[in-house]
Parts: sequence; structure tokens; C-alpha cells
Amino acid sequence: MEALEAAVANIHLDEDDGVFSPRDYQIELFQAALDENIIVYLPTGSGKTYIAALLIKEKSHEVTKSLSAGGKRTVFLVPTIVLAIQQAAYLRKHTLLKVKEFYGSMGVDMWGRDKQKWETEFETNHVLVMTAQIFVDILNHAFFSPYQLNLLVFDECHSAVKDAPMKQVLTKLRSCDVARRPKILGLTAALFRKRCKPREVRGVIKQLSESMGCIVRIPSDVQTVYRSSTKPCEVIFQYDDVNIGQNPVSQELSKLIETLLASCTLSSWIQDFLKLSQNYSGSGLNNTFGGKKSNKIEVLCDALKDIGFLLENFGPYGAYHCAQLYIPILMGAKSRSQSADFNKVINICHKIQDVCAPVFAKYSAKERLVLFVHPNVIRLLDIIQNFNPKRCRPDEKAFKMCGIIFVERRSVASVLYHFLKDIRQHDENLEFVKPLFTMGQAAGSASSLRETQILNMNQKDIMRDFRSGNCNLLVATSVLEEGVDIPECNLIVRFDKIRTYCDYVQTKGRARSKKAFFCMLVSSSDSKKFLEDMAHFHAIEQQLVATGNFEDDKDAILDNLFSQIIEPYTPYGNQGPRVTLQSSISLVNRYCSQLVSYGASVLVPRWSIKEVDESKADPLLLKKMKELMKQLPVVKPLSTKEPAEKIALFQCRLLLPKSSPLQGEVVGDPMLTKRLAKRAAALRACERLHQLKELDDLHLLPVSHRKR
Repeated sequence: MEALEAAVANIHLDEDDGVFSPRDYQIELFQAALDENIIVYLPTGSGKTYIAALLIKEKSHEVTKSLSAGGKRTVFLVPTIVLAIQQAAYLRKHTLLKVKEFYGSMGVDMWGRDKQKWETEFETNHVLVMTAQIFVDILNHAFFSPYQLNLLVFDECHSAVKDAPMKQVLTKLRSCDVARRPKILGLTAALFRKRCKPREVRGVIKQLSESMGCIVRIPSDVQTVYRSSTKPCEVIFQYDDVNIGQNPVSQELSKLIETLLASCTLSSWIQDFLKLSQNYSGSGLNNTFGGKKSNKIEVLCDALKDIGFLLENFGPYGAYHCAQLYIPILMGAKSRSQSADFNKVINICHKIQDVCAPVFAKYSAKERLVLFVHPNVIRLLDIIQNFNPKRCRPDEKAFKMCGIIFVERRSVASVLYHFLKDIRQHDENLEFVKPLFTMGQAAGSASSLRETQILNMNQKDIMRDFRSGNCNLLVATSVLEEGVDIPECNLIVRFDKIRTYCDYVQTKGRARSKKAFFCMLVSSSDSKKFLEDMAHFHAIEQQLVATGNFEDDKDAILDNLFSQIIEPYTPYGNQGPRVTLQSSISLVNRYCSQLVSYGASVLVPRWSIKEVDESKADPLLLKKMKELMKQLPVVKPLSTKEPAEKIALFQCRLLLPKSSPLQGEVVGDPMLTKRLAKRAAALRACERLHQLKELDDLHLLPVSHRKR
């Protein structure tokens, strides 16, 4: 706790200058996306969406024509409503195209068989951002042909697994003629959802790559990327186990509530449903019990499961408030059902209130809020208090908290919100807290609780208040874990256990402020296992970076060997500045980004690579390449019938933007791999640029054109 206090106290806020220009690695990955279908793997906060915007903009001439005139459309798929709204706004800003978002709560599910409505939307808009399930329905009902797509973007593409909506879209595309399929671009910071060990990572990533028909790509200069991405300070907070940290009065009250819950005997078929609901999705249960019947009893199962969970993980306050929350919901469901089981559950909720109320009444408002919750909740309050503006020194600018608390269950989100709202009124150290909560779009058994029922606010309004500062602490389920960008967010708290590497990366990634904290709560008994998991997550993180672009091992070896035989460009000798084979592409990208733009053109170099015959290669260089080939591991024995092995060579031609004085193609030497061919052309271009005074003499860096 002292470490967090000291770190918060030392924060100095930097003014955002608002200036944005493409980073070298974004241009590099954009170029890769032009050449082939790729999955862009970048850390959170490093600008993946901008790469998609560059690609959409580059292909904009294909979408500005009407569909009847042979025009195409771009579809941008997202997993959540929040992302649909956010990414649509981002693309409108960065592409100047007609962009519109679509999601269930807009009423698109009610369009039913209205093919004309969808035809109008696709004709009117150039880019359509939508949740993946909507696009699945569009394709299944033939409202739009996949042959009319020029580009399909999968945001958070690690969601494309099993029978998820994104995976269903990919399955549909496989039935299309290969030559007419759209370009595919995947964006992700996690690459996989499942829990796996470091040694299993490569195989899991290969599955995603094959499933999407894409190559996983990361920039050549990984360290530059990590300097530009989210890097919150990670802090682990340990709390006492419940059997140690809970006070005797609270323990006694917990036992009484447990007894009440155990006394609730429901019909046998409902008990079967309750057991199955622990392991199956709502759709599976609907098939087993019948849709209407299961819908009627889902709320019963929700109530009992949520009250029990809150009692175990939050304390008597949680069970009491959860029971209070469910009474009106159960009463409404009862009016639509003849089952006597509703009366039983409603009575249990009332009894829980009757048991708790007299005990709570013996204490002040503040005392009962801290006495009847578990140690994890008290530890959470310790974290939040460190962000009290009153703790800033008089000479410092007040530090404004902008935080998110991530929880697994919707019921916990609601109860924790009410707890924070209550405690701020009775504890002066927490009066600065302005909480709200969001649970995301519900489906199946999770639909009993909704923000609109409790807050009278929809998710869009909640996010607007959070971004504007009217709310400074948001309690959220996983709906906000993926992709949501809140630049001012400086505190992330993981209230429940982190179960997978994806959970770890996505939760941590919401801390977007330059000075941010990622706080994780863990019980004393779970500490050892938690630290082992964290070690695995960090090992996976390092392995993903070290693995690079998941290329053939032969290519990686060749890269290292060629750095020894291709001399760097050193116009002023070995002690002066230099451009190496490895740094050449990055320098060309940097040079192009500083040129003056004419119109809506994207300032990027154009690369074209073709396989060529050995006769195109310099004889001396060809000899060196064949010698290098002998140093590679032999995968299979060479044929004894051929007196000399012929090797495949690739040659790259590079064309710079029109605003560069270096016009005409720059042709590189033939090389053994496509990446080496690009580097060879880039190295030659750097030499030519320096001769044209486009690179300075002092450091061989681009001379700025924007200030001329």
C-alpha cells in the first residue's frame, strides 16, 4: 500500500498536445495488410485501429461507388456494443467516409425479413460497423452478398473460436470462391482466449491463424511498439481469507442466510435446471426444457445463484442487497407465470431482509457498510482512498481519478455500485467517488439484471458520463475489457481472479493514462497459485514478443546471417551514422510519414515483390547466398540427381509517394526471402535519399518537409 501511495503522490499530469501522426510500425503493418491477409498483434494502446483506418482509406475508391455500379462495402466486426459505437466514431474521424454502427438495442433485430432496409443501409453507407452476430444474421438470410465486400475487419479477432459469431462469419466465407473473397484484417492484443501454458502458445496461435486464413504479424522493431503502448504499474493487493478476516457478527449472519437459502425447496425439474445452468448456455437449456418454460424459470435460478454468490464473495451486505434487488424482478416474472416456486423464492428474499435488518440497525450507517462485507471489499476501499485529491500536496495539481473495477458477474457489478454509492455518503475519505456501473448486452440467463432497470440509463449514456468525468469510477463486467479506449483511465482494479492470459492483457489494457495503475486483489490462500499464474502470463508475453512474426525458423536464421554479409550504408565511415539492413524499412517509413500530403493520399511507400531467376542476381552475392544456405539446418536431403541446387530468389521494387523527389522505382538486389528483398530495396532507397539531401548528414534522419 505504501508503494501505491508514493507512486500516486509523485504523479505529474502532462498536457496532451493533440498532435497525431502515424508511427513507423503502423505504416509497416499497413503495408503488410496491403500485401496479404494478416492478424495485427499489438499491445493495448498501441494504435491497432489506426492501421485498419489506413487500410480502409487506401481502399476507399472501392466503396464510394454504388453497389449497383459494382461498388463494394467494408464491414468492421466487433464483439460488443460499446466497441461498435467507439470504433464507428473513430473511423468517421480518420477516413471521412460514411460510417454507421449497428447493434441489437438499435432495433436491428426487429428488422426481421426486411431485406430492403438492409439494402438501403449498405447502399447509403461505405463502412458498416456492427456486432458480429448481426452480420451472421445478414449473411444467413442473404440480405447482403459476401462478394460485395472489399474488406472485412475482425476487431478483437481472438473471439473467432468455437461457434462464436466471428467464427461463423469465417465459416460462411469459406464457401465463397477463393478468388472473390474479401481482404481480411484481424486486430488483437491477446491472440487467444483459452488458458494455456507457455509451451502451448505457438500451437494455439497457429490454430487461430489457420482459422482466419491470416498470417500473424508484429512490427520488426518490437521495443518501439512497447514504448508507445499501455504500461500501467502492476500492484498486487493481498487480503485475509474470509474465515480469518470476517468479524463474528458478520459470520453469524452469514450462517443464518445460508440456512435460509438451503431451506428453499423448489420443484425437482427446476432444481435440475439450476444444476445444468452451472455448465450450459441459455440456448442449450432452452432446447432441453423448452424455450418458454426455461425463460420463465431463468429468473428464479438467477436470483438463488446470485444471492448465494454474493454471500460467499461479498458478505451479508451483498446477499441483503441482492435479495432486495430481485424482489421487484421476481414479482414481475411471477405475474407471467403460474409456478408456485416464485412465491418460495420471493419469501426467501423477504426473510433474508428480515434477518439482516435488525442486525444492521444496531450499527451506524458507516459501521454496517464495513462490518458486513468481506476483507476483499475493505481492501478495495484502501486502493480507492489513495486516489483522493485531498492527498495531493498543496503545490501539486490535483490528481483526478478515472478508474474501472472489473468483476465477473452482473449481480456483483450492481451490488458493488450500490455499496460505493452508499459508502461515499458516510465516509469523508471517499466522498470524491462518483460511481456508475455497466453490465453490457445481456443474453440468456444473464438478462434478469440490466442497467436500465436500476439506473434508468442506457450503456451509451453511462459511457458518456464516464468519459466526461461525471462518473470517475465505473464498475464493469467483461463488456469493457476488450478494446474500449478511455485515454484518461488511470486506475484498473481486478476484483475477481484473473483466469487466463487474455483476461490479464485485456483488463490491464484499459489503463490508458500515461501514469496508471493496474491493481489485482488476491486472498492469502490463493497468493501462491496467483503468483505462479502471473509468472506464466509474463512468460507468455515475453514469448510472443520473442517469437516475432511466427515465421519459418529458416527465415529468422537467414535474417541474422545476412546482417553479416550486407554492409550497412556508412557514408562517413564506421564511426559515423549508419543505416543497416534491419533499420532500413523503418527509416523509409519514417521518411514517408514526414512528407507533405496532397489530397487524401496515404503517405506510404509501395512495395512489389516477385520471384526471379538466379540470372538477375549479382554473381558475387549469389555465391555468398549459396554459401549461407549450407549453414542452414537441412530439413530434407538434397536430390543426388541435380548437380547444383537452384534456389528461389525474390526481388523487391519500391516506389515512394509523389511528394518525394526520389521518383521512379528503386530496385533491390534479389534475396532469399521476401522480407530480405524488402530490406535490400529499402537500404538502397536510403542511400539514394541521402544523396538527394532528404536525409541529414548528422544522423541520417529525414529532413522535415512539413515546416518548409
